[in-house]
Amino acid sequence: MENCTIYSHNLEFEKVVQIVKSNLPKAKIEYNDGGMQKSLVAEIKGGFFGKSKILKINYRERKNPSYKLEQVECGLTQNLAGMVNFIQSLPAKNEEVRNKFLYKVMSANCEIPFIAEPEISPEFESVLRRIAIELDGFVFAQPNRIFNKSNGQHFVDKNLNLILDMNGNCEVQDVEINVNSKYHDQPKEPYTEEQIKRKEKSEAFLAENGIKTNNNLPCISSSESVELRTLKEIIDRAYSLLIIAVKGEGIEQEHLAKTIQVKKIESFSPKENQIYQAESLNDQERAYATWRYESLYAMLWALGKMDELKYPSEICDVQGIVGKIFQPSREEFENSVKLRSKSEILDELDKTYRMNWACVDARIKGQQVSGNINPSVVHERHYSLNWLTNYQNQDWDDVQTNT
Repeated sequence: MENCTIYSHNLEFEKVVQIVKSNLPKAKIEYNDGGMQKSLVAEIKGGFFGKSKILKINYRERKNPSYKLEQVECGLTQNLAGMVNFIQSLPAKNEEVRNKFLYKVMSANCEIPFIAEPEISPEFESVLRRIAIELDGFVFAQPNRIFNKSNGQHFVDKNLNLILDMNGNCEVQDVEINVNSKYHDQPKEPYTEEQIKRKEKSEAFLAENGIKTNNNLPCISSSESVELRTLKEIIDRAYSLLIIAVKGEGIEQEHLAKTIQVKKIESFSPKENQIYQAESLNDQERAYATWRYESLYAMLWALGKMDELKYPSEICDVQGIVGKIFQPSREEFENSVKLRSKSEILDELDKTYRMNWACVDARIKGQQVSGNINPSVVHERHYSLNWLTNYQNQDWDDVQTNT
């Protein structure tokens, strides 16, 4: 079996069906229209002694087609978001092409796995090439007879020329991005004075600290439209973060279990529960766990236990924040907290959102982050504030920090 996956901005599976019928006139074709997910199977009989050749083409599209990737709202957008992060992590001998390719990935509206058995024969290759060209797609492939531009996984354009492989190699000079005008942004409701002033205040803060600013970033939601997490949810989350963070420090399980019992902690997310139950942590899990101190810092600030969220140039005072929640009893802690106002929390979110854009922009361009801010600290703070404000109603493990 040989396979690859085609991605396209254009939602034209009917054209895929027509191409298959046109190029494989003798094939037996079965077609299943499942709405946003479709499939097609074409079989070419092999005669008395020959084996049949089978082509399977699956298809899925975005819940809400677009030309950009701002929300993870379905399986495909989640896959595209992961692909963007993956591409950003790769080296690039032509950074301009790599960065432009990222925009093409973010504009993809459909995913078309192309599976051939026993191989991508010449007949199937002709189908593949026509689909890629007529849908203006790009392809993610493993090396084989057709995809021979690299020894490992790689991306190719509609002409099957190498865009990028795992070593950063590239043979094209440009990536063409064509966007359907019907997917352009629809006019939005006018921003409120509160939103505009908050944006201006954040941009002034960034300018004052020498942080790169994107004035085209939109306003975040207004106080009227945001519903904060409940006080109980935030308290529960803070205690869960405490346990996971100290687990990352190597505290023995028996001490953690005793603390969980005394503090009545029972709100771990699925991923946190996996971390807590693990007998030992690998380096990646340990890093995940210890970075929860930054999230705990944000929760304690929202609960009024920290006076401010300090400028994110360095990590938080771990000893100081642990003392705020570990030393008092749970009852004493709950009686001492008071949730900050929506306005205060949104002010910090807006500022952090714009700082995170500067961090992502610097990473994409391979540049030093301006303003002496720590990208990891900014990311964790953005993550926590998005959760606090119910961004996209996502559970803790699934929070997105789109910029």
